[in-house]
Amino acid sequence: MKRTSTPSNWLAAAITGLALAFATSSGLAAQDIQLMPTGIQMNGDPNDTDPGYWGTYWITTAANATCTWVFDPTMKSDPTIPGSIYCVCDWTGGATDINFGAVLPNGKGTWLGDPNIQVIDGTQYEFLKMDVYWTNVTGMTSWATIGLMTPGYGMVNVTNNIPIPSTPGWQHYSFAIDPTLANLSSIAGVMFYRWQNAGAPCHAEFWVDNVQLIARAVAVPPPTMTLEKPGLSGVEIIMDGTGDEWQRNAISTPSGGGPYLWTSQGSYPVSYSCTITNFPDIATHLGFEAHMYLVNGDTAGSGTDVSGSADWGAPDLLIFRIENHLTTVLTTNGTTITTNSTYDAMAQIQWKTNYPGANATNIPVVVYPPSALGTWTVTFTDSTHGALTGPGITATNFTLPADAVLNNFSPATSFLQFGMFKNDGPNDGHNNGDHGTYSHVQFIGATANSFDDSFTGATLTSKYAWRKTDANYVQYIPPGAAWIVDWTLPANGFSLETKAALGPGFWNSPTITGYDLGGFHHGLLLSSDLSGTNSGYFRLTKRVATQLQVLLPGETNAPNTTTGKIGTPSPQTTGITFDLTINACDANWNIASTSDTVAFTSDDGSAWLPSNTPLVNGTVTIVGNTYFGSSGTWTITATDVTTNAFSAGTSTPITIP
Repeated sequence: MKRTSTPSNWLAAAITGLALAFATSSGLAAQDIQLMPTGIQMNGDPNDTDPGYWGTYWITTAANATCTWVFDPTMKSDPTIPGSIYCVCDWTGGATDINFGAVLPNGKGTWLGDPNIQVIDGTQYEFLKMDVYWTNVTGMTSWATIGLMTPGYGMVNVTNNIPIPSTPGWQHYSFAIDPTLANLSSIAGVMFYRWQNAGAPCHAEFWVDNVQLIARAVAVPPPTMTLEKPGLSGVEIIMDGTGDEWQRNAISTPSGGGPYLWTSQGSYPVSYSCTITNFPDIATHLGFEAHMYLVNGDTAGSGTDVSGSADWGAPDLLIFRIENHLTTVLTTNGTTITTNSTYDAMAQIQWKTNYPGANATNIPVVVYPPSALGTWTVTFTDSTHGALTGPGITATNFTLPADAVLNNFSPATSFLQFGMFKNDGPNDGHNNGDHGTYSHVQFIGATANSFDDSFTGATLTSKYAWRKTDANYVQYIPPGAAWIVDWTLPANGFSLETKAALGPGFWNSPTITGYDLGGFHHGLLLSSDLSGTNSGYFRLTKRVATQLQVLLPGETNAPNTTTGKIGTPSPQTTGITFDLTINACDANWNIASTSDTVAFTSDDGSAWLPSNTPLVNGTVTIVGNTYFGSSGTWTITATDVTTNAFSAGTSTPITIP
């Protein structure tokens, strides 16, 4: 999200410091690639016999060699992958070579001469892995070359002369890819290549399975942090940070039912109001717009209301819009032409009818208020006559065209959208990431469905359907929001911590709501989240697990305490199962992310214990799979069996009667 920086004097007034704990993270510059066969075969059928993207790319002299291949569902090196590719190669004695392999599995070309063939940058991959089952091999003791293919039938040799075992069986290969290899920057597939000189015949049968290109790990810089004021409470509607020139996001009364759907003709007058409390400045954000759409539910069609673009997709609607506008006037004095440009806000009423995709028709209501900020109201005295009022303007009357009535449009039976819109020039994007806020919306009519909403919280999402291109582009800013703390992404494994003052003592972990948008995480800080009365320090830190923690029912993880937990274990009975929670923790008992597997033991030799279990983000709760088998005072111990990097954790002793 694009935000406006504030001079540094606010920092001393409200947040007295900002500290970052730098750490390193890692990520992938590219994604791992699994070539056919995969867990789902060509047509989504695990029994599919189609070999997919596998085949021969050449046999130099067909009279001297043959190569056949087929998908074999009965052979597999991995029980999760249903089948493998079975290949039979024969050299009959003449000099020739065979190239057998597979292109990348994305449907963009299946032969190396295809101009649409998909390529990757092979320098971003560290290993070529595969499983091969060799059998019935005669006339050779090694396979010449395994490597990568380029468009136009070029080859990049990753490894040469692979020994073929004398006994049939699966061989698990992991070949390192040298990033300095020539032609590695444009890779289209993998290949098995062998040249056979004239001589005795050769024969090889093999199955190929689980072929993978493993992406090279790269260093990712640690996240950086900033603080900003969140603005007034309400519904903040945000434009994305992409090149979408005409993006719309909105909230809407549901057309499919709900407290604010008007299904019958109402009495007049009726009015619709919205209060705008935050809007981008005019000079640098031309084309940014706030609007109310009154959409005819009878002709809108199914699904029209699920998008913020009813102005384009709905047949019959009335539009109120106010945008940042540039007025250009050309003045001619003899041969001299003078251009005078004025930045202003422009508000207008428009009507659109007849068919989706039609441009809106201007009703002669155009006014130029001081700004978009303030309360705007559209009032109808009957089904075709109305007036626009707003800050800094004189009430302006309008009349709907005759076709509005012909199409059964009724402002008292429409569903309503409040939204924001950005109109950028092509490849401009000057409104990317900008946002505006509605603090109040209102419908007043002579029906029971009138409403008045200042967006105070809990009932917000039950009143409206959310119209947006992404779940994060419509945000609720609650009353009492003090700050937004932002940090760059990725930030895998990092956690936000706060402290009232620097010096001895623990950092605390605030529980805050937030969202990811535009390469940042935005966390909303309430006044109650500040660790001091009107000040605090914040940092991002990446916790490193050093010890395991075992929690019994009745106990809760408590970072920054001596034991790391609070509560008393609930009484247990012999032979009755209970839940068990295991955490990987740092030195201060904060849960730290890891996927290591833990094993369990107990000093009660008759206890029923869980099998080895992996942690998920540093924690796991095993439900109903643990009990003590005899009377006495017992404990349960968890041990890391993946890396043995963490100290074992032992539960609180519990007495079983």
